[in-house]
Amino acid sequence: MTTLAARNVSRRDGWWFLPPFRVFFLIVTLALVLFITIPPVALLSLSLSEQFDLVWGIFPSGISFDMYRDWGFQIFHSIGDSLRIAIPVVVLSFLIGLPVAYALARLNFPGKGLMGELISIPMVFPPIVLAFGLMQLFGNGPLGFVGPWGAIIFGHTVVAIPFMIMPLVSALHQIDPAYEDAALSLGAGRLRTVLTIVVPNVVPAIVTGMALVFARSISDFEITLLLTTPDISTMPVEIYHAFESGSTRLGAAVSVATSLFSVAIIVLIEIVVRKAKWW
Repeated sequence: MTTLAARNVSRRDGWWFLPPFRVFFLIVTLALVLFITIPPVALLSLSLSEQFDLVWGIFPSGISFDMYRDWGFQIFHSIGDSLRIAIPVVVLSFLIGLPVAYALARLNFPGKGLMGELISIPMVFPPIVLAFGLMQLFGNGPLGFVGPWGAIIFGHTVVAIPFMIMPLVSALHQIDPAYEDAALSLGAGRLRTVLTIVVPNVVPAIVTGMALVFARSISDFEITLLLTTPDISTMPVEIYHAFESGSTRLGAAVSVATSLFSVAIIVLIEIVVRKAKWW
């Protein structure tokens, strides 16, 4: 009996013995993994396939690198344009987002709640609506003198800055204000206190915000499309033009390059957050 009981316990602990909710969880997890991985695999296969048709809609029918060889310069050009926009957006979002987040977390002033709500508006506004508004503002509006690069950077900053402010506000709420009060009581000014006490303690939130802002800027399509000129072609715009012209394989190649580039940047930022424990 003891051996039989032990065998039953072993069976219950085994993978084959799964209650219905575990079976459901396993099925949903596998479906989610397939749902996430199959589209990039299909795009990669399409960009490498010698023919337009894929085997089972996923696997390439022959391997060819002609898309990357013939259009490599255009792909790298779109990556360069995306970086020329995303990097200033990250810097501006940090320079503006840090003082705004500090004010929301530490200071009391009239309209504080309204300001917090206004900051989240770009996250819930339909991007195309905001893009049309920015197009009017930078087209024939009061900011028409700003060039296309400046207009796109400003537009990206507007929609991306909440992704910088919100992690900072959350991190600032976790820091005991007594540390800042102690520094102020010892004669340190407000700016010095922020730079020496606050900033080192919110570096993970800053890096997280930078990653989110970078990802939001590098993937923006609506604002870039409406404010761009023929000389500016970011990765999402290049993908759109490729599919619009009927070059599906080129669009797939640019999509793969965009995905690999974005993932590489995010992984690099993650490594910095995990390894650089200097804060």
